[in-house]
Amino acid sequence: MSPESFTYHLRVAILFTAIFVIGWASISHIVNAHQEQKLDPTAWGKNHAGEPVPDFVTGGECLFCHRNTIGATWQKNAHGVTIQQREDAPQWKDIFLGQLKLAPLAKEIEFYLGSRNHLRFLKKSGYGKFAILNTHATLDANDKVTNWTDAETPTWDKDKFANRCVGCHATGVDEKNKTFAQFGHDCYVCHGVVNLEHTNNTSLILLSKKSRTQPQVVTSICASCHLRGGTAKSTGLPYPNNFVPGDNLFQDYQVDFAKADDESLNAGDRHVYRNVRDVVIFGKTVTCLSCHSVHGNSATKHRLTPKTAICSDCHNTETSVYKPAKAYTVKSPLCEY
Repeated sequence: MSPESFTYHLRVAILFTAIFVIGWASISHIVNAHQEQKLDPTAWGKNHAGEPVPDFVTGGECLFCHRNTIGATWQKNAHGVTIQQREDAPQWKDIFLGQLKLAPLAKEIEFYLGSRNHLRFLKKSGYGKFAILNTHATLDANDKVTNWTDAETPTWDKDKFANRCVGCHATGVDEKNKTFAQFGHDCYVCHGVVNLEHTNNTSLILLSKKSRTQPQVVTSICASCHLRGGTAKSTGLPYPNNFVPGDNLFQDYQVDFAKADDESLNAGDRHVYRNVRDVVIFGKTVTCLSCHSVHGNSATKHRLTPKTAICSDCHNTETSVYKPAKAYTVKSPLCEY
């Protein structure tokens, strides 16, 4: 190779190396900048913290049109049975049989809290208030008791439900008086204050198929109950202050999103933290409703959703086969299990 040819090829090599280095540096800068870019979860929308509970359409009115669809299955829906009246849960009418300390209290039990794995016992304690029994039962898949907690020393607590449970197990919670308008989850809890014209235009109601509800709005609604471990800035209570669907939950409800990467947190709660963080801080669009059908009481849609890093919370993502799901124990200091 002649000196002129060598010099030419050397210059070309240097030029392409420079272009590659500069290009790679630019790409890396863009990628890193994108990764570091975070949204302010409080920047959009409004909230109703400290305001009176708004007037809302009750489930009884909603059932006038939805009685043959949603109404027909709501008594068996996981969201519909967060609290049940004794008359609606005959499977537990004899649950205290054989328990010497609990049997005398059987007639006092008016409501049951929970159903799937843990069961608590309630009775009325004034308008919009429940007293809760310190005793609770752990259940198996067939609703059989596998363990009792505090069965030997049952006592009624008139304040615990109002201070810890009411925000996620009742509707229309008045934070000032710690009372509720209705026990359990009414339609308002997810759909908010509905526009009565939605009968002619369903896009006017939150979460309808035509409403195109924004991901951060959907996430605020679901997180208002499922994102456990936060507190309302305005009250210090472990549940939101007068959250109205459509609000920005995070303007008043404060959580530590570092828990999304906390391996010591049980996988179920960590999954919720990670999904909420991804939406409200990183601007992603996969919400709870992308995978879970509330009215359908089903999570079958998540099998159709493209695999992402969040799947590894519950599934083995190192292979193409996601079954079986990882085994983990659901636990919550707030809910005392």
